[in-house]
Amino acid sequence: MKTLIISGSPRKGNTEFILSKIYKSLRGNKELILLRNKNIKHCSGCLYCDGHKKCAIQDDMQEIYRKLLKADLIILGTPNYFDNVPGIMKDFVDRTNPFYETDKLKGKKVISIVVGGGKVNNSKRVGEQALKYFINGHQMKSVGKYYFQALYPKDIENNPEAISEAGKIIKKINTIR
Repeated sequence: MKTLIISGSPRKGNTEFILSKIYKSLRGNKELILLRNKNIKHCSGCLYCDGHKKCAIQDDMQEIYRKLLKADLIILGTPNYFDNVPGIMKDFVDRTNPFYETDKLKGKKVISIVVGGGKVNNSKRVGEQALKYFINGHQMKSVGKYYFQALYPKDIENNPEAISEAGKIIKKINTIR
């Protein structure tokens, strides 16, 4: 099974800590993509993808498209920015439009992880809105949703309950395989 982990955080912090911990613990074919290290342009709304089922913009999304197609399990990690995903994650979501209304991502398993500094319920809105619409729009299958409360860069790392929850995510992933 090929696992693709995508971090939508613009900084190295709690989201990346959790995803890195998961990545290091997984066996088999896996990859961690840090969107902050990729050149992903904004969707221009040109509608080229509607007629061609591919994007006219040539940047790092071309590589990510290929990896999404090969993945069996996709793990999306994002911080909560104002009850939504941050800009780089939104750019990633928008740029998957060439796959919208196709079967290219249909049935792929997805785990979503949202980390926010406020109440966990605020982060749940991110999972139940932005990420849910992305997953459903591509006809993927959500197999897990996890929410963490963390504001400062080492909050998760110093929280035994959060570390334990990350361990549960790892066990779940290994049972999906």
